[in-house]
Amino acid sequence: MNVPFFSFSNAPRALKSQWKKSLINVVNRGIFIQGPEVKNFELAWAEKLKVKYAIGVSNGQDGLILALRTLGIGEGDYVAVPAHTFIAVHNAVLSVGAHPHSIDVDGSGLINIELLKKSEQKFKAIIVVHMHGQMVDMREVSFWAKKLKVFVIEDCSQAHLALQDNVYAGAWGDVGVFSLYPTKNLGAFGDAGIIVTNDGALATSIKHSSNYGSSPDDKYKHNTFGLNYRLDEMQASVLNLNLKYLVSWNLRRKEIADFYLKNLNLELIKPLNPNLDSSVWHHFCVLVENRDVFKKQLAKFGITTDIHYPYLAAKEVEGFTNSIKTSYPLAENIARKTLSLPISPWHRDREIRFVVDSINSLLKNFSS
Repeated sequence: MNVPFFSFSNAPRALKSQWKKSLINVVNRGIFIQGPEVKNFELAWAEKLKVKYAIGVSNGQDGLILALRTLGIGEGDYVAVPAHTFIAVHNAVLSVGAHPHSIDVDGSGLINIELLKKSEQKFKAIIVVHMHGQMVDMREVSFWAKKLKVFVIEDCSQAHLALQDNVYAGAWGDVGVFSLYPTKNLGAFGDAGIIVTNDGALATSIKHSSNYGSSPDDKYKHNTFGLNYRLDEMQASVLNLNLKYLVSWNLRRKEIADFYLKNLNLELIKPLNPNLDSSVWHHFCVLVENRDVFKKQLAKFGITTDIHYPYLAAKEVEGFTNSIKTSYPLAENIARKTLSLPISPWHRDREIRFVVDSINSLLKNFSS
């Protein structure tokens, strides 16, 4: 049996037909930029997250850049970021001329709040990254940030509809940013993203800045510097459709994660994020000794896995910016051992059982 890590070929035929119909509708309408699909998606996403404003953007990294720029983060400022995350977070900070200051992670791969509190660096902002579907403790972060007058940007690219204390990921900070890359819990057919906030002035500034800095009354009049970071109608049409299924897709991910947790031999491998209740399971990560060998062995069974992420963004940035070299023990351990197992809304039960049986069989050989 071949089990992909993630594959659109497994999506139901009926859903594929709906995708085609939504794209054809956009073509027939003949509006491809700043049309009704984007507006409808922005309104629907804001309503879903119970926030006041949502602004569609071109992708997650562009969303982070817009958030940083709008909050006035720039040259000479320091932004706290987790050492182990996708490099887009660090790149966004560098893009506005600021310094990404990496903080080691905790045992779940999330930014270590205790180390954050102990840091002597003065921060202008923090980018909190909700990794693999699980949220950072936002009550603790919010209390710390308010006390020190630090802006909070949530990167929710792996946490669509994750909930903590009845507040959705993205609704805690000054700004929340979501990547809508195709393989996300909520994804488009290409690059896409959306920003959320409860601050009207921030929302207006982000909207203008993402559209060349143009005036809302006259698209040819520009009162401020701007960029072309817009969400397009094609992607928004797919997102409007997929949003209808997001809750059920997240539930399916939880079912798969629950099956893994109950049936894998957890004496020999350790789940990175064992909290089933709070996670929306964008990834199901396990920590495995001899990870690369284990990954190759699973491939021989026809099981495709992934690594999120094999290299530390903090270390990569230190390399190409000639920064001071720092040690991040927990993050380095996770980068060396982490392996992401197949998980998606469309994996069949028999595929997941095959993955579990294959892993448990391999683990016996590894242990012996």
